[in-house]
Amino acid sequence: ELIGHPSLPPHLDPEQIAALPDAPGVYLFYGERGGGAEGGTESTALPLYIGKSTRLRSRVLSHFAADHQSDRELSLSQQVRHIEWIETAGEIGALLKEAELVKRLQPTHNRQLRRNRELCTWRLATDIVGDWRLELVHAADLDFGRRDDLYGFFRTRREATNRLRALARDHALCPPLLGLEKHPQGARCFDFQLKRCRGACHGGESPQAHALRLIEALHAMKVEHWTWPGPIGLREGEAIHVVDGWRWLGTATDEATLADILEAGRPAFDLDIYKILVKAVKRLPIIRL
Repeated sequence: ELIGHPSLPPHLDPEQIAALPDAPGVYLFYGERGGGAEGGTESTALPLYIGKSTRLRSRVLSHFAADHQSDRELSLSQQVRHIEWIETAGEIGALLKEAELVKRLQPTHNRQLRRNRELCTWRLATDIVGDWRLELVHAADLDFGRRDDLYGFFRTRREATNRLRALARDHALCPPLLGLEKHPQGARCFDFQLKRCRGACHGGESPQAHALRLIEALHAMKVEHWTWPGPIGLREGEAIHVVDGWRWLGTATDEATLADILEAGRPAFDLDIYKILVKAVKRLPIIRL
């Protein structure tokens, strides 16, 4: 019981902990001369760590209760000098704000939710003769939410290629036809000789049958299509999260803020935000904007 009792860091003002609400939101741990969360003073240092919780005060205290068990928690406890927080309307708001702040501020102790500029996906298209083919495209070149022909998210080209190789192996697809290998047209591929290809490379299987099996294999990786013609609002308590094309535009609590958000344009596509929103649209009431 004594070991589990929170032991506040020696350089942390107890009044900051006392002021923490047990409400949903995001908290920021700062080191020397920290500060500068929204509504706070101007920051002179980047935060050490950013986290989220539906009960801010309990979650913050849990960091210090665990500092005897984890080297990471102990290091964080020794470095923290200042805590700031941002209350949100609920869990979804906390998740969105955490993802946005981590990417913008790059805290030293956050290992996940980091920005990835090489995000790519497989696009299933047809060539000039109508045969199906896969091409790897980058997130920066696409409007993800508006397309219905994208499969999987990958942080590197190598990761995307390895995933497609595994798919070919599991479903007996032809690697040359997937663009994974160069091979003389009409010749039997190496995988066919190993009985891992059904012969689409040399006419043993029709292109149509191979394409149908490819589409079936890709189904579990299909990127969610944005079905609304424009932006929508997700109501959480008194707040409205404004979303368009799986991009979070901002959160409004009044009509003036909502109008400003809608006029500000859309940010770049973010995979972590996408994952949050795909679940959120199934949980929160939707408002057409």
